Amino acid sequence: MRFILHVAAVLACLAAPGMASAASQNAGNHCPPGAAGRDFDGLLLCVPGGNERYLLTSDGVDWMAWQGDEPIPRPTKDKPAAGNELELTLARAWIGETIVGAADSASGQNGFDQFMKLIAASIMQNASTPGSDEGFAADVPVDESGILQHFEFSYLEADLLQGKRADKKAGGPGVILFRPSSGLERPHILLCGATKTDQSPVHVCMSMRDMEGHRIGIMVAGTKLARSFRVSEQVGADLESFVVRSAP
Repeated sequence: MRFILHVAAVLACLAAPGMASAASQNAGNHCPPGAAGRDFDGLLLCVPGGNERYLLTSDGVDWMAWQGDEPIPRPTKDKPAAGNELELTLARAWIGETIVGAADSASGQNGFDQFMKLIAASIMQNASTPGSDEGFAADVPVDESGILQHFEFSYLEADLLQGKRADKKAGGPGVILFRPSSGLERPHILLCGATKTDQSPVHVCMSMRDMEGHRIGIMVAGTKLARSFRVSEQVGADLESFVVRSAP
């Protein structure tokens, strides 16, 4: 249970201030029979009946849990996770303009989503140089103003790059995860920070994605970076499958 309490404290510190408010309405009457639905600033999601993991809230999707790669009920103080809690991964999502801002494709601006593309382009440019299979360095923008920081990249898996910030004292993400095959148009990137429990490092990662012109933020906390990346991909794909239409 120590892991869960520690992650909860970290998330309380790292969650963006804008994520404290909400802008959605119950829209189950616009969904297929038995489905639960919400309208997030014009994005209508319908979770099929029988899916008890994805609980839609006023600001997105409530916390979910995995033991290793297996979905499990979210642990609580009264019902802690069985097995090794260091194999536990937690994730949730925030949805809507009030919570995470408007996607660039909808707002007509080059903001956060363009920033993600610039990160991906910087990584892929250096990943294509001779000898990069053994690892490479890249100067990567770490905020929308274009400030660069030096990262050392290696392959965590065959199609998953992990970049560690060279300057440990600098601000911003300490680790960047990126799957090159996701491409530059909709790159899948996780920006991660790390802290430590008494037993193992705990990381907290954030991914932003554009879904039907709406921005969605997915936060993942765990001890295995590659697994957290897979969880983020799964949550994003599931949410896309729940989109019924852009609500009026």
